[in-house]
Order: sequence, then C-alpha cells, then structure tokens
Amino acid sequence: MALHSDTTFNEIQAAITKHLQERDWLDNDSRSLAISLSLEASELLEHYQWHDKPVGSTHDLGEELADIIIYAFEFAHKNGIDIPAAVRDKLAKAAVKYPAENFKGKSTAEKEAQWLESKLNHKKEGL
Repeated sequence: MALHSDTTFNEIQAAITKHLQERDWLDNDSRSLAISLSLEASELLEHYQWHDKPVGSTHDLGEELADIIIYAFEFAHKNGIDIPAAVRDKLAKAAVKYPAENFKGKSTAEKEAQWLESKLNHKKEGL
C-alpha cells in the first residue's frame, strides 16, 4: 500500500457516492451510520488489543481505515456536512486549544501535561 496517491479528495468522494448509489445505500439513517462508524473504528482498535503494535498487516489496517472513511463520507452526505470545511474549522479550533508552541520540541511528559491542562481548561461548546 503506497503512502501517497494522486487521487484527490473529490475523486474519492465521487467513487464512494457512486458505490453507494449503485447499491441504493444512500438512504441509511444518521443513527445507523454513526453506529456503523463507531463499530468500524472499534475493528481498527481491535488490531491493538493486548499489543502495542498492531496485529495484522498495513493492508489490514488500511481496510479498516477505509471502512471508517467510507462511513464518514456517507454520514457527511446524509447530514449535509462539507468535510473539508468541517476539518478546516476543527483544525482552527484545535490550534487555539492546543497552541503549537506548547507542544513543539517538548518531551513526552511535557506534552502529556500540557494536553491535560488544555483539555481541562476548555469546555466543549454546545453541551
């Protein structure tokens, strides 16, 4: 499995949409998609159960990640979410919550302490 591909985000999105349309799978409800997304993420996590290194090949991990991404695209489509915009917005929020200068060049212990401090000092909006 190559680390880089010339395939664009839009091409992947179109391929996923075509795959779902060909099977009439675009009518799944948001709740079911969220559950499926979580289940697929758990399948990826299962590769690390009891081990620090994954059980299985990079290809196996890639298949699990692909399942997660496909369900994420489907969830976004169903809910009218613009994935690139959502990612840009989330990265901007994370940059405020976790300023690079608090982490860059720090030891693992310093990063962990700073992460915890940042996590405790920021409340999630809308809850």
